[in-house]
Amino acid sequence: MSEVAAKIQIDKMEAKVKIVEEKADGQVIDRHLITEVKFEYAGTPAKLDDILYTLRGGHAVDVTFSSPQQSLGLGEEAKEPVGART
Repeated sequence: MSEVAAKIQIDKMEAKVKIVEEKADGQVIDRHLITEVKFEYAGTPAKLDDILYTLRGGHAVDVTFSSPQQSLGLGEEAKEPVGART
């Protein structure tokens, strides 16, 4: 299986979550959390063409986010609740 890769630097990102209900005969039979992500980057849409064609073809796309700041250990501190340190 070949791999499609795109590397971009995101300038801004927003996420929204909603619950989608599956109904049959007026009854809710299942619920799904759907997360919508919107991001901006400096560049042309051509950087994502291969990814868009892959999605349009019905294939799954895995995304990995990384940041140079993660190497400083800031990620774990940000997850800690306010006032948790004594």
